[in-house]
Amino acid sequence: MLKHAKRRGLAIAVGAACGLATQAHAGEIEIYGKLYPELTRVWLTGATAKGTPVSTLTSTPAGTPDIAATAMESPNSRLGFRSVESLGGNLKVFFQLEMGFGMDTGLNSTEVGGLFSRDTFVGIGGDFGTVRLGSMDTVYKNLGDTMSYLGISSGNFMSTSNILSKPGIGTSSAASFHLRRPNSLVYETPEAGGFQALFDWSLGEVPGDTSKNAVYSAGVKYEAGPLYAAVAWERHNDLFGGSKNIASTLRNDSNPLAKSRDTAVRLTGQYKFGKGTRAEVNWAHIEYKETGGAIGKFSEYKHNAWSIAGEQKFGAVTLTGSYGRGTAGSCALVGTAPCNTNGLDGEMVNLGAGYSFSKRTMVFVFASYMGNDRSATYSNYLSGKPAAGQDIKTAALGIVHSF
Repeated sequence: MLKHAKRRGLAIAVGAACGLATQAHAGEIEIYGKLYPELTRVWLTGATAKGTPVSTLTSTPAGTPDIAATAMESPNSRLGFRSVESLGGNLKVFFQLEMGFGMDTGLNSTEVGGLFSRDTFVGIGGDFGTVRLGSMDTVYKNLGDTMSYLGISSGNFMSTSNILSKPGIGTSSAASFHLRRPNSLVYETPEAGGFQALFDWSLGEVPGDTSKNAVYSAGVKYEAGPLYAAVAWERHNDLFGGSKNIASTLRNDSNPLAKSRDTAVRLTGQYKFGKGTRAEVNWAHIEYKETGGAIGKFSEYKHNAWSIAGEQKFGAVTLTGSYGRGTAGSCALVGTAPCNTNGLDGEMVNLGAGYSFSKRTMVFVFASYMGNDRSATYSNYLSGKPAAGQDIKTAALGIVHSF
């Protein structure tokens, strides 16, 4: 923590630069962050050719040509401020203000979502548990897919959430179960015997309707010794994660009479074998359901996804890898029209290695393969979107520094 008097000037200067109201007690504020620029090379190849039969839900293939690109990326580089104040007894109040920034291009609101667009909240905690208000990752996101890859997974190309928490149709974030939600209230119970329950509600803020556009998420985790296990659930009301990712002729999201309810359930288990080895497995079931649509329009898509991951440390060297797979699943249209999901499955393979100079600094190399069957568009491409059936190969060299 930057609590020492010699660093108070930094807290005040940075806070003032960001428009924070720093006072005499600014020295109690912790300034923290993580930087990880990376040089990447990506290849998108093998898009489905024109005229190839695809899933009912997939737009007609355009025969997109191959793509190769080199770039510097900086996903999830961040800067934050946080503090805790004791209110007496076991009662405390705390806050966090966190923002992302593109250190490859400078502070870029288009790239990172604006000032304090990461987990930002104020909360109160005590014997009753903790309550937080603000913009935060959902309980579903936090409880599952917990193994980072050399500390650089979430939001980056090697994150298995790209196949574990999204459908293989389209690339709209409306279908994602791996997001931060605004207008959120989160409650966490006290821990008891290694167990803890969590709940959050992201308000939709639609006048006259407390349900529309709302997101609900809940889960239970168990953490003791080398074992971590969790079950999580999430529901999206009227976000139309199905319609916004399928062929335009099947969509319901512009129909004022249509409703959507998308849900996901995930099981997660992680085990640490001694000091240097750990492994994790995830399994998820995701459903996109819509009602009120016209005959022949989208009604339902559901599928399963799973992943396994492992990490092994040898002194300063860390080796890591993962595999994820999304099944083709099944679908239905309103009425008796047939619906098929042929070619909607995909897979993901990641391999990486890092060398730690200290607890705060690491250099890394990483390679990833995202394989799409002929109808699928699973994506971990940071600078664009793949066409149906297009495979994505990515290699990266970078450095991570935390402070």
